[in-house]
Amino acid sequence: MQLSIKQKVLLILFVVSVVPIIGIIIWQYNYAIDSLTNRSFEQLNTIKQIKKKELEWYFSKIRTETGLFAQSKFAVNAMYDFKQAFSELKDVELIEARSGALEKYYTDHLQGIPFEQDMETVLREVLPQNNRTIYLQSQYLKKSRLPREAFNYEKIHERFHKTFSDFVARYDMYDLFLIEDKTGNIVYSVKKEIDFATNLLDGPYANSKIGLLYRDIRDTGLKTTTLMCDFDRYLPSKMAPAAFLAAPIFDERVKIGTMIVQIPLKKINQITTGTQTWQEEGLGDTGETYIVGNDYKMRTDSRFILEEPDDFLETVAKANTASKDQLQLMDHYNTTVLFQPVETTATQKALKGMSGTVITENYRGIEVLSSFIKLDIDDISWVLLAEIDSDEIFYAVKTEARKSLWILILVFLITLLVASFLGKMIYKPIRTLTQSAAALGKGNFDVKVKVNHKGELANLAHSFNEMVVKLKKGREEIIAKNELLSEQRDELQKQSEALKKMNEEILSFNEKLEDLVRQRTAKLKSKNKILLDYAFFNSHKLRAPISNILGLIHLLSVNHSEHDRAQTLSYLQKSAKDLDDMVREAQELLNQKDL
Repeated sequence: MQLSIKQKVLLILFVVSVVPIIGIIIWQYNYAIDSLTNRSFEQLNTIKQIKKKELEWYFSKIRTETGLFAQSKFAVNAMYDFKQAFSELKDVELIEARSGALEKYYTDHLQGIPFEQDMETVLREVLPQNNRTIYLQSQYLKKSRLPREAFNYEKIHERFHKTFSDFVARYDMYDLFLIEDKTGNIVYSVKKEIDFATNLLDGPYANSKIGLLYRDIRDTGLKTTTLMCDFDRYLPSKMAPAAFLAAPIFDERVKIGTMIVQIPLKKINQITTGTQTWQEEGLGDTGETYIVGNDYKMRTDSRFILEEPDDFLETVAKANTASKDQLQLMDHYNTTVLFQPVETTATQKALKGMSGTVITENYRGIEVLSSFIKLDIDDISWVLLAEIDSDEIFYAVKTEARKSLWILILVFLITLLVASFLGKMIYKPIRTLTQSAAALGKGNFDVKVKVNHKGELANLAHSFNEMVVKLKKGREEIIAKNELLSEQRDELQKQSEALKKMNEEILSFNEKLEDLVRQRTAKLKSKNKILLDYAFFNSHKLRAPISNILGLIHLLSVNHSEHDRAQTLSYLQKSAKDLDDMVREAQELLNQKDL
């Protein structure tokens, strides 16, 4: 496509002014994005490592302390005493009021929990059936207590309870259980919920996480063994997420029981959320750290369900990362633990044992910068993620980019106006020159460009006018020379015609001459043949007189008589006459016209 001068000027100005700005903006944008990304990942890595150490320290600490506490003399004595006191209540008698009060407590306790079964069925499964459990629960469960009765278990409880309660509080635990080794009875509990005084081998919670953990550690023969299980919803704690840590209780070499502590979600949430001080920890408005289990479900709460639960549930519903049932459960319990799936690139890599950073879409369907690592906690497989929305990180850059874009548009408009103005300044005289050149090309040698300005274009106009004058003068000279050439051409035409005529005559003469030469050649060939024949014939006749003459001359030289000499002379004269006749005959033949 052929561009005009005006278009070329606009293009050049665009390339010179706008293109470099575009390049600088793109470079600055990419540089800022890369710098912010690297800096954000470094910050997320730092936060992740701090949280990782804090979580691992907490679990290591409670594991160590629980193991040591289980082997203490205090725990051994408590195990013996509670076991004995619990055994003494085997045949305890109940009054009907205790069973009624306990059933009411269960009904109130379980109210509001979304069971798949009706409440009557649930109560039938969890209500204690033996007198000992009913008696102890009615004595110790809140709101089910009747006037206390003095008995041995109460005395033992008063002796040990405060120390166990202090231990639980010191390490941010939720509950502590003492389980008899042979029977599986929970003979003591700090919290006294509906699992208190039940049996972990055949009771209502035998197949819960605490029951399974108890059976795993029951047969251990090592004092230092500790086992932990992952979080699961636990009915006695109103379906709150609970994890359990178990340690055996040995009296010397004899295993007499098991101590199990219930680990609450609260402490772990405090670590991952920083007691909800995300901004102070450098996580801004959208940053968070959370734990995911090997089932790809959260083990701690999302920041967003704590801050804006309704907005969070709406966002997750739009992202389609949780089922309808999971959304309802999160709404009911106001937690994401064990409900919100997190099947992202970061969790998949972390659960494979990898650590690193990645920009990916999170469980809210939003792009985030994610730093991930697997936690080093025995018996469980958890990963820790520190994330922040990319929009927050890149907000300032994108804002500046938008400003730069407006500046670029303004520069482009200014460039367009300047280019248009310059184009007119340059294009107008050039257009005049172009039109004049076109007129000149059509033969108008009277054209002249008016010069109203200075500079290169004025010089160009002057040069053009001088060129027109020179061309006009040259044209006149060419016309004069053409006229002279025309006359010479006419003369040459005449000479050419004369030469042509002469050439034709010469050609005609040559043709006649060639005919004559052919005829004469034929005659000459014929006469030549006659001469050849004559010469061949007379060559022998000439030899005879010549030979005679020669012979007679010889005789004259040898004969001395007069008579012989006279006779010889007579013969010599005759031979000479014959020779002369022959010569004359040949001369006459040669003198003929046709020879």
